Amino acid sequence: MKTTQFLILVTAVALFAGCATVTPKELLNARSAYRDASAGPAAQLAPAELHVANLALNLAEQSFRKDPDSYQTRDLAYIAQRKSELAGALGAMAADKARTANADAYFQKKQTEIVAQGKQDLKDSEKRTAEIVAQGKQDLRDSKAQTAEIVKQGKQDLRDSEKRSAAQAVVAADKASQDLSDSKKLMAAQAVVAADKASRDLSDSEKRTSDALDELVKLVAVREEARGLVLTLSGSILFRSGETILLPSAQVKLSQVAEALLAVRARKLIVEGHTDSQGSDSSNLDLSKGRANAVRDYLVQRGYPADRIEAYGLGEGRPIADNASAEGRANNRRVEIIIERESQKSNQ
Repeated sequence: MKTTQFLILVTAVALFAGCATVTPKELLNARSAYRDASAGPAAQLAPAELHVANLALNLAEQSFRKDPDSYQTRDLAYIAQRKSELAGALGAMAADKARTANADAYFQKKQTEIVAQGKQDLKDSEKRTAEIVAQGKQDLRDSKAQTAEIVKQGKQDLRDSEKRSAAQAVVAADKASQDLSDSKKLMAAQAVVAADKASRDLSDSEKRTSDALDELVKLVAVREEARGLVLTLSGSILFRSGETILLPSAQVKLSQVAEALLAVRARKLIVEGHTDSQGSDSSNLDLSKGRANAVRDYLVQRGYPADRIEAYGLGEGRPIADNASAEGRANNRRVEIIIERESQKSNQ
């Protein structure tokens, strides 16, 4: 704000003096470059360079007031312009570096979680396989007991009738042996099929989830919170000011997001609309509700299950930036899509 007041004062002085002289274009360019740098990330990420640019602009302004038409004024203004452009560039580079670092940290965290979930799924599969094998062993014991009964009955029949009992005992023993062999083969085959299916299911699930996360990170801003994975879409790329109808370009973006989300369609989605603090509370609440519903309806239209997605409008109640600046208000005008955690899904 102090910088803005300073520039307004300088402009007023220049206009007052305009009857006597014309402000050189070098000084006008320097003022414009400093305004742009102050409004960008340099104010937070490169304050030292921005301060140096401010000092250089002050020198140019002082020279202009003393001798408006001098070469020194133009030279100082040119230097101030370059310093402001340097501060703006350094601020933008720092912001890009910070975004890249956050994305890398998030990717590593998600990879760790996916591997941990895969190991747990593998343990569950091994447990189920062990249960199948244990049941097979019990069936084998039961089969052996049945075989013993058959042999016993065969001996009794032999005593009752020597001619028929001998043949019956042999037949019964052969059948019991064959039944036992078939039972072993069947149980072994079932165990192999179950283990193979569990392994394939785990591999397919891991790949779908990993591919979906990779695609979402490319498309939108993504962060991890306690409630789940949060996808943030700027309101300026989705809607015109004050409207709830999706822009054609926003539909292309949402189509790409929907394709990635369909890989995790079993997860519940929450769509939240947010606004800045301009306007009344009631109008902001209605606007945020309309925008959240517009995004929800489009995702359903693209194939996401309607019973797995909800929409809410939160108005200006949850800002993520200062509404005092244009940049902060732009950040607060957003739509967020929350992919709930697996634990939350199972508790519902």
